[in-house]
Amino acid sequence: MKVKTIQGKIFPTSPFDFSKSINFMNMFTPSKGEQLLNEQSFTKAVYIKDHTLGFKLTDQGTIEKPVLSYTFFSNKTIKDDIKTELLDRITFYLSLDDDLKSFYSLGLEDNAFKSVINKLYGLHQVKFLTPFEGAGWAVLSQRISMKAAHTIKERLTRSVGDRITIEDVDYWTFPSADQIQDLGLEKLTSILKNSRKSEYLFNVSESFADVDEDFLRKAPIEEVKNWLLNIKGIGEWSAHLELIRGLGRMDELSGSSEMLIRCAEKVYGPKIQESDLRRIEEGYGDYKGYWEYYLRNVC
Repeated sequence: MKVKTIQGKIFPTSPFDFSKSINFMNMFTPSKGEQLLNEQSFTKAVYIKDHTLGFKLTDQGTIEKPVLSYTFFSNKTIKDDIKTELLDRITFYLSLDDDLKSFYSLGLEDNAFKSVINKLYGLHQVKFLTPFEGAGWAVLSQRISMKAAHTIKERLTRSVGDRITIEDVDYWTFPSADQIQDLGLEKLTSILKNSRKSEYLFNVSESFADVDEDFLRKAPIEEVKNWLLNIKGIGEWSAHLELIRGLGRMDELSGSSEMLIRCAEKVYGPKIQESDLRRIEEGYGDYKGYWEYYLRNVC
């Protein structure tokens, strides 16, 4: 079957450095091997409303005047509503609408953090492709190494997700919440080979299958956090991961993290204490999530 395509352009909010997004994807273990990355482009697949879609983004602009050209791929005709949803998914995934100017103004007043801003200038947060994938990863990666969690995630994707072939390369989609529900808990357990993770992932899929993503993106953060914490299998750490990396809620306040302190020591000095981190973090207001994201990226 011949793959159908449509093309167009996306105009991210400046400053935006696409190469830094690609660099991040190169080192991001949860999605390792799920996309084809080049210096100025990448290709990936996603499942939207019973459509398995591929998309390729190519950098055609500058950091201050960013332009991304896109090609969408499908075995079906790509109707306007699917195109609109895919554009929204990509924009949200790469945080293309995030305006970092106020964050940079705060960061440049923080003498120790100036070098971090200069190094990562134009980096917008790369999230999980879908909020459900982010929550799924939070469950799969509990109490095991990232490498082991990635192996389980890859097995789940190849067993339950969909595939689209683009230029002789196969791209797989992470299953949707509905696909996990349709699979059933018994079959899911046979794939994951871990009854607790299977139960938790199934619980997550039940909740995400019924929720409006607009609520997750836009409702008051405490409401969303409480909704997450009411899902069996989602604790404080998982909720925090989902709020920031799955939903882009960059006003989320980080919990205690030894790794964050180690990263901060490289920027603020070896005597930095957790109380100091909380004071600095609060100074970034609604951008505290971005402050943490940048701090971890230079660690």
